[in-house]
Amino acid sequence: RNVLLRGSGGSVGRGVTAKIADFGLAVKLPPGESCINNLFQGTITHMAPEVLNDGCISKQSDVYAFGITLWELFTGGHAFKGVPKSLLGHQVINENRRPEFPPGTPVRYKQLAEWCWNKDVNIRPTFEEILALLLSIRREIEGSTAPL
Repeated sequence: RNVLLRGSGGSVGRGVTAKIADFGLAVKLPPGESCINNLFQGTITHMAPEVLNDGCISKQSDVYAFGITLWELFTGGHAFKGVPKSLLGHQVINENRRPEFPPGTPVRYKQLAEWCWNKDVNIRPTFEEILALLLSIRREIEGSTAPL
């Protein structure tokens, strides 16, 4: 999978640090560019609609992939499991298909993931906004979960 766990060696949190790995879409953007066309490369389940549609890889498409990863982290599942890859692109682009959170998912966590995978790239948050919201969510629930 694309999330690696590393022992953090401290008593903060649960003693592990999550590292998000490449989804096969890692490219260096040329200076001054906001997007690079690189169609048919990467993990289809984490590809944003604009990547599937026109191959435009950007920071916003990374945010989309992170939103899918948030769903996977919460559910422990594989996004779009059982959906034929030949149909997935069409469903994501034309039917706005996204993974469904189970009942009982914390509202703000679900809203963050849904914000990340919004079809409109201009509505998606920046990673700075994502970090601020995740820290806020963590403060809300701090102490409500026992360490590993």
